Amino acid sequence: MVHFFKKMSDDTKALPLGVKLIAFVLFLRTFGWGFVDPFFSIFVNGFSASYAGVGGLISIMNFASLIAMLPLMRLADKMKDTVIMRDAELLYVFAIMLYLLSAFTGKLPFLVAAFIFNGIALPLIIVGAETYIRKYTNPDSQTKSFAFYTATNYLGWILGMVIAAFTVQYYGLKWMFLFVLPSALVGLLILGRIRERGLRSMLWGIRKYFHNGHDLGAILADIKKLNSRTFFFLILSFFDGVIVMFSYIFIPLFALTIDLNLGEVALLMAIMNLPFVFSFVISEMTDRMKSMNVIAVGLLVGGISFILLSILVAQLWVAVLVTMTSVSLAIMRPAYNGMLTRLTPRRMLGEITSINNIALRMGYVVGPVLTGLIADRYSIQAAFFAIAIFAFALTALTLSFKGFEALQTEI
Repeated sequence: MVHFFKKMSDDTKALPLGVKLIAFVLFLRTFGWGFVDPFFSIFVNGFSASYAGVGGLISIMNFASLIAMLPLMRLADKMKDTVIMRDAELLYVFAIMLYLLSAFTGKLPFLVAAFIFNGIALPLIIVGAETYIRKYTNPDSQTKSFAFYTATNYLGWILGMVIAAFTVQYYGLKWMFLFVLPSALVGLLILGRIRERGLRSMLWGIRKYFHNGHDLGAILADIKKLNSRTFFFLILSFFDGVIVMFSYIFIPLFALTIDLNLGEVALLMAIMNLPFVFSFVISEMTDRMKSMNVIAVGLLVGGISFILLSILVAQLWVAVLVTMTSVSLAIMRPAYNGMLTRLTPRRMLGEITSINNIALRMGYVVGPVLTGLIADRYSIQAAFFAIAIFAFALTALTLSFKGFEALQTEI
């Protein structure tokens, strides 16, 4: 055990300084959003009182993210990743102002505008961070780098949620968006101190590399070159997006139906996301396992947890089972991200990051709408059951994937 933790400490110290700073910027961002996210769908529920309505409104934000991904696919390998993230932080400032306007006026157009700004900013900061990690870490440490990035990301989120659980009664839902502003401003200062090569202007980059139909054709041509193994991992990313957004939107609303108050909802969301903090530990534990086996275990855990959520509604069981859904993603996310990196030519690392995020955000867009419709037509438990079936189908596909045992050896 001592050797295990010493190795984990050595692996953390070995990460490049830039990767650690990028992870810290994401930590600050998620810490600020930790005051918002447990109550976000509850806030949106004030504008639409149905599951499908809430899911549809939040899908506007996710659709904006999909559109923003298109130029990023061409620019991520040309731009400074810190510049991409800087522009994201500026957009977040505008989004926060619009969220506050929607909160105090009750006007839906302000909320929709906030979704659009937020939706554009989100892929910028995520693609910038993940591309930087892929560029500046060697292939052998990719999984550990992504695990460290994931762990620090969720640690900030959980800390914010825990503090929010005990303070939300004093500031209420209208003022919660203000907590995001300091993290955006500090992030801007840190990003300006990270040195790297690349274009310094997003607008100039779009004019040079993404200005006509040829660019879209080049993107499609690159996508067609991806092999079936890469597409399989993109399907996993889509499923990841479905679970993340379903949990983000509907678990807080479901928690209210089992008589949890706002503080308890925040604690539930913090507990649910706790497994991601241990992504680095999990990656160390699964490092000697074949990646496809790790992914299969993660999918199986997720499927079982959603099946049980469709049956058990007691508060304690719900807390345990939603945590299990996060354990499933914490197990498989570093594995499939690492495999995607290894299967991709270095010249396409930024592009594959963007494609991966498109798959993830397609899950964000499709998941809330479909599961919301199921929940409205039948029940939220029926939506849990539908996701479980999806997880079991992917588990079977993972285990039947031809040559999956040779895949790790070949790479």
